[in-house]
Amino acid sequence: MKKNVPLVLPDFMCIGAQKTGTTALYHILKNHPEITVSKPRKETKFFYRDEEYALGLEYYSKFFSYDTPKKAIGEFDPDYLYFPYVPERIFKDLGASIKFIVILRNPVDRAYSHYLMSVRKGFETLNFNEAIKQEQTRLKSNSREEKNNFSYISRGMYDEQLKRYFKFFPIENFLFFNYEEEFNKDLEGALKKIFLFLNISEVKLNTNIKENIASEVKSERIRDLVSRKNIFKQLASNVISNKEIRKSIKKKILSWNSTKSPLSPLDIKLKKVLNEKYFAKSNDALGTLIKKDFSGWNNY
Repeated sequence: MKKNVPLVLPDFMCIGAQKTGTTALYHILKNHPEITVSKPRKETKFFYRDEEYALGLEYYSKFFSYDTPKKAIGEFDPDYLYFPYVPERIFKDLGASIKFIVILRNPVDRAYSHYLMSVRKGFETLNFNEAIKQEQTRLKSNSREEKNNFSYISRGMYDEQLKRYFKFFPIENFLFFNYEEEFNKDLEGALKKIFLFLNISEVKLNTNIKENIASEVKSERIRDLVSRKNIFKQLASNVISNKEIRKSIKKKILSWNSTKSPLSPLDIKLKKVLNEKYFAKSNDALGTLIKKDFSGWNNY
C-alpha cells in the first residue's frame, strides 16, 4: 500500500454464531449502496489466524480498499465469536467503537447442523452421539482443523463467548438476533434493525439468497481429493498462482459434486437430553447477560 494512503478498516462486524445465516447476510448486505464488505473473501480470518494477523493492518485493509469506501464497512466471520483471543485483537486494532451483529441459534440445532457440515466435508466419520462424547478429547489437541470441525458443543456456549467481548466493548455496541424468531422468520424486519443500527438508509434488498444449503456429496473421492489431500493443493498451486482463483475453482468443484438433501431430523428426546446436559444453564445465563429471552430453547 502506498505511503500516506489511509487504511480502510471495518466499523462493524457480524461475528456469528456459526450456522446462523451469516453467509447469506453477507451476500444480502454487500448489495447495499452504503456498505463495503470484505472482498474477495467474506471471511478474511485476519483476527483469528496468527499467520494472517502477523501481516498487519495494511494487509487487512486491502480486503476493503478495492473501491471508494462507503458509509459502513464490515466483515462477516463466525470464528471471531468462538476463539477467545479475537476480542482483544479487534479492540487493539479497531478501537472500542466498532459495532457487532450477533445472530444466536438454539445451540442443540446449531451443533447438529455443524455436525452435518463436518460429515459433508469429509472430516467427521463418527455418529452424532459419539462425536459429542469425543469432542473434549479432540479439542485438547489444539489443532485448528479439529477446533473448526469438531467444536459442536463448545461453540454453543454463547454466554462465555460474549463475556470475552464485554471485557472490551459496551453492550450498546451489539445488535443481537434470535435466529429462529427474529432472523429466520422475519428477515425483512431484521434488516431494518440492521440499517438503523448501522445508521444507513433503509433500502429494498434481494433476500432470496441461498447459501450453505444442506446437501450430500456425489463422490467422496472427489471431495476428499479437493478438500483434504495435499496433492490437489500442490497441483493447483503449480498451475494457478493466484490463491483466490484456486479457492474459487475449489468451491465450484465442491458445488458440482454436491446435491441438495433435506436434513435428517434429530430425535426430540435426544435434543432434550443434550440441552439439559450441556446448554440449559448457559442459555439462562445468556438471557440474563444480554437481557433477551431465550427460554424457548429450553422447552422440549
